[in-house]
Amino acid sequence: MQIGDCWFDAQEHLLVDASGCRWILSSDEYQVLSVLAKHRGKVVSRFELTQLLSSYVKGARRCDDTLDDVIKRLRSILGKKPYSLLDTVRGEGFILYPSSVSINHKLLDSPTYQINPLQFALIILVTLIALCGIGAHISHPTQIAPNYSQQIQKPNGLASEVKFYTGQYYCTEMKSLVEQMMGQIEACAVFPWQSVAANISIDRKLISFILRDNRENGLKFQTIKLMSDNFMSDTSQPDWLTLAGICS
Repeated sequence: MQIGDCWFDAQEHLLVDASGCRWILSSDEYQVLSVLAKHRGKVVSRFELTQLLSSYVKGARRCDDTLDDVIKRLRSILGKKPYSLLDTVRGEGFILYPSSVSINHKLLDSPTYQINPLQFALIILVTLIALCGIGAHISHPTQIAPNYSQQIQKPNGLASEVKFYTGQYYCTEMKSLVEQMMGQIEACAVFPWQSVAANISIDRKLISFILRDNRENGLKFQTIKLMSDNFMSDTSQPDWLTLAGICS
């Protein structure tokens, strides 16, 4: 029986390769190869082959080990490309092809699979195109100008910057609230922050403060959120700045 470039002599239990070299098969090798040859082109389950060996090999573990050794031996005889004729079907069993077949391996089938230069160049090209496409859709950062900004001179001679952000909505009531708070911040006895950024919601019921100061041990940030139904009334007295930690 011809199997690829080899001739299987079932009567003599021999495999003869293309060079005329004769391989004497053991009983295990002969039994397994006979079943695989009988079902050439079809998957033979691992269970069926281990059951075949279990008739004269005791122990399930020994049967599995023996089967693995037999498959390895047959592959080495059938050709230098061990997966060209006798292939493993993962989770099912083994298949013996009647002649050599070319098996197209996927790029990630094996951690040791090497790609050729053309494949590598194609991957690099696709990566560069993808990066260019992503970069074209990334918007550049936009700097938002505050609606109100003022420099405050601190007792140590350094200047602090206070910014108020109110969005596009800057009506008379919003302006009055900003001016009231700005005047109170200017009157602080001790103002420990290098910069203050305040964001006022459109309905003037939420104010978020981001306080920043450059100290010996590094930058210090503090975030404060205040809520009120009437900030004009609730912040009419400047002591709220001390309670909130904006002034000392």
